[in-house]
Amino acid sequence: MTKAAKRKFFIQGAVLTAVSLFLRVTNMGYRAYLSQKIGSAGMGLYQLILSVFLLAVTLSTSGISLAVTRMVSAAIATERRETLRSLVARCFAFCLSLSLGIALLLFFTADFAAAAFLGNPQAAPCLRILGIGLPFMSLCTCMKGYFLAVDESLSTAASDTLEQILTICATVLLFWKFTPQGIEAACMAAMAASTLGEAVSFLTSWWAYRRSLRRHTPARREKSRGVLHGLAHIALPCTLSSAARSLLNTGENLLIPRQLQAYGMGYQASLSQYGLLQGMAMPMLYFPSSFLASFASLLIPQIARERELDHKRAVAYISGKAVRSALAYGMFFAVLFAVFGDDWGRAFYHSESAGAYLQVLSPIVPLIYLDVVVDSLLKGLDEQLNSMKYNFADSFLRVTLVLLLLSRLGMESYVGILFFSTIFNAALSLRRLMKVSALRLSLWMHIALPLAWAAACVLLGEWAMARLALGSPFLLIGLETFFCGGLFAAGYGGLCRWEKKRMEGKG
Repeated sequence: MTKAAKRKFFIQGAVLTAVSLFLRVTNMGYRAYLSQKIGSAGMGLYQLILSVFLLAVTLSTSGISLAVTRMVSAAIATERRETLRSLVARCFAFCLSLSLGIALLLFFTADFAAAAFLGNPQAAPCLRILGIGLPFMSLCTCMKGYFLAVDESLSTAASDTLEQILTICATVLLFWKFTPQGIEAACMAAMAASTLGEAVSFLTSWWAYRRSLRRHTPARREKSRGVLHGLAHIALPCTLSSAARSLLNTGENLLIPRQLQAYGMGYQASLSQYGLLQGMAMPMLYFPSSFLASFASLLIPQIARERELDHKRAVAYISGKAVRSALAYGMFFAVLFAVFGDDWGRAFYHSESAGAYLQVLSPIVPLIYLDVVVDSLLKGLDEQLNSMKYNFADSFLRVTLVLLLLSRLGMESYVGILFFSTIFNAALSLRRLMKVSALRLSLWMHIALPLAWAAACVLLGEWAMARLALGSPFLLIGLETFFCGGLFAAGYGGLCRWEKKRMEGKG
């Protein structure tokens, strides 16, 4: 990678990270607003509705973005830009046909899905409203793949930001104007706002796509060949993997409240426990991964080009740097959540229970964040079929364990299931990456050193914060994160440079 390419990569990554951080922060604030309006039981129902809808989204969009990115990247790397218009147009036609079919299916089966799966027939209008936005989401996914391949990811960032702002504003307006009665009506207002945001995001992305196409394609045009084969080879395994995993995850999410009721909880209590974990604690847990997700998305076209050109050393170098960064980042937040998790729970949801879940789950944070990067690397290396196998096996085991344990041991057993599932999936994925990329891991540099330094920085931060009297919980977690994070980044970066010079001296 040239210096100019590196500079562009990091600039794009930094901007995408800033946008992703904004989106995650506003989404956390949005969820906090919803939790205040509809309570933990409402958040449980909201999450259940989304779990059913996400299955439809997965069937409509999964693998499409990756396929478009890989095929456009390959066309650019092999100097076949004249085929880009035809290539993307065929992907659009495929996406639109598929999403419209699934949207119609969701629309006409909403009553059955709400009654049979959600246990709440009044949730059917929410599913119908979400189904209207499905074609918009599918086409946006296709355009995101194109923007990623031509190094114009900022266009995606702009449309995502606009979508988020519109969704939040529309939700607040609907809540203020109509004051929804009951959690079902409140969820319907939130879903209507989300659909509006998706429609506007599509219009913004389409305008940017048309402008980009004129810049990146020559006047001479050729029909692209092998598009359907490429979609079948790349998108189909991802779609099957994601569909199977989404189906199993949806089943898992629907089973949890029912199994908790079998354990002895009431309907509202089971929804509340589910909402605390999946609707509150898990979004906080995944929140910092926005930084990694931005850079990970940029890795796909980069490593795909290196693989296309058979640059094995470059593949190993990119994989090594990415995995090392992900592990160090995950180690820091694992320690931060373990020490300050209760502060996060109080800041976002005024809930010590949500913070307690965050602290309990903190040990698996490094593996969760590592999976974000490893999954992108495997997809860029044409290993989507193996990812499909691992994800399916992981989800199948989780559903099986939920059925076997939750009705007997309660919510504590589900926490154990999350631990087992995360370790199982991470081990399989990392092992495969090490095999196909010649990646080598060091116990000292990749695990022991970042963990020890993260613990030292966070404990120092805890000592410093104990001497401050701050009234705002958001100000408190902000200072905790930036103070400890600054110490960690400066110290660990210096240690890495020292280790690199030491190894070069030996060499």
